[in-house]
Amino acid sequence: MNIIFNPELIALKQPLSSAEQAIEFAGTLLIRQNICRPEYVESMLEVYQDFGPAIVIDYGLAMPHARPEKGALQTGFSLVTSQQPINFGNEEFDPVNVIIAIAGVDANNHIRMIQLIASLIESDLVTFLQQEHEVNSVLHFIQKQMESSLC
Repeated sequence: MNIIFNPELIALKQPLSSAEQAIEFAGTLLIRQNICRPEYVESMLEVYQDFGPAIVIDYGLAMPHARPEKGALQTGFSLVTSQQPINFGNEEFDPVNVIIAIAGVDANNHIRMIQLIASLIESDLVTFLQQEHEVNSVLHFIQKQMESSLC
């Protein structure tokens, strides 16, 4: 599986103030790298409106996504951190300051992306991101996890 992830898909300490704004921003990074079409981001927003807090999957971390047929062009993900914590409406895991938007071209790739994100969570990604401010360090951390989890 070829996962698209590069420095252009990382944006740290962004001035985001709402869940919708965070989802749109993370989705825009995917659009710019031709990982999805704008309709995919619209669908991610609809998923959040319909299921709200369910996209918050761990303390401080939201994972917006949509079904592959909603406009995913490639398999990849973007990673955004916010300057201030954002309330997504999840009583257990709010507030959020890490947003990882994922896209998979089909169900298998979508599941593999979720498995990769789970591996990143187990590696304490959220704590790492709260302390790290350098894109290259974040890229290195994630690439190391991708290599070990996809072997």
